[in-house]
Amino acid sequence: MASKHLIFAALLVATIATPMAEDATVQLRCGGNVVSTAVTNGSGVFSILLDPLSYLLSAILSNCNAVVTTPLSNCNSLLSPTGVLSAPLQILGSTVSGLLPVTNIITGLFQFLPIV
Repeated sequence: MASKHLIFAALLVATIATPMAEDATVQLRCGGNVVSTAVTNGSGVFSILLDPLSYLLSAILSNCNAVVTTPLSNCNSLLSPTGVLSAPLQILGSTVSGLLPVTNIITGLFQFLPIV
């Protein structure tokens, strides 16, 4: 499944390019706070739906990241057991679903962040 994403009836869906096991936990973190959590499927795809009345699009794009919190060594034994993958968010485009405008958001590239 290709990455696709919504955010004005607000959904974030992404594929994690790094080889991922299914059931990896992904958090949407905004300003250091966990806003939502999702679990990847067998293809490394996850989706998060947000209430557009609670989150401004500009704030999501500037203050939020997708963070994989499952120990990376669970997904690939060659990866460090300490650290997370984190990715910024960006707009993919907009669509309409029924009567609702939907802003599609994707993750940028995931980067390894060591936990000290």
